Amino acid sequence: MQSGMDSPLRQAIQSAEALVFDFDGTLVDSNDIKRRGFDYAFEDYADRMQEIRAYCYGSNHTIRGEKFRHVVEKILGMDFTPELDAHLHKRYAEFTTESVVRASEIPGAVPFLKSIAGLHPALLSSTPTAILVEILRRRRWSDYFEIVQGAPVDKTAWLKALQAVVRCEPRKMLFFGDTDEDAKSATVAGCTFVRVRGDGGPLSIPDFTVCLP
Repeated sequence: MQSGMDSPLRQAIQSAEALVFDFDGTLVDSNDIKRRGFDYAFEDYADRMQEIRAYCYGSNHTIRGEKFRHVVEKILGMDFTPELDAHLHKRYAEFTTESVVRASEIPGAVPFLKSIAGLHPALLSSTPTAILVEILRRRRWSDYFEIVQGAPVDKTAWLKALQAVVRCEPRKMLFFGDTDEDAKSATVAGCTFVRVRGDGGPLSIPDFTVCLP
């Protein structure tokens, strides 16, 4: 990122009217925890783990329940019963929730969140809403966001709806995320996308320390 207040990112932040954040991999270093949660949930099927990982690791914005259904029906060739659905959700939560609560923040995330309270900060995640709210409460992050939206959610549609709620020009809504799916959602919704831990582009940051005054 360029130094000084004339960098494209700083200009985008200064002119922003609303900021939206993905959670896992964007604010918290938890992507690997979430991936390994599927290994734990399906550990009884070690002989199919390569196929399970290929699907679950590669479908970032597919909600976990749909991933469970796909693996059970399409990979394992089994009936996806309510009992199995509940079992897989329980196993996944056992592995991930506590670990995400304790996971390291992306450097500078909390100071940056504290600095942008007037910009309608919102959280938009593929984690189920109830679990996301619990994680925020236990991390003591609840007060950093005016709006919290977890799964099930269509991120593109939600971003468009938020623009109307806060009366924000699409390009003046910044969406901070870490995946190609986040980037696509932002682009379709007309938002400005900031890639966290990205490839060094003008609107790409290694962490949030570069956003601080």
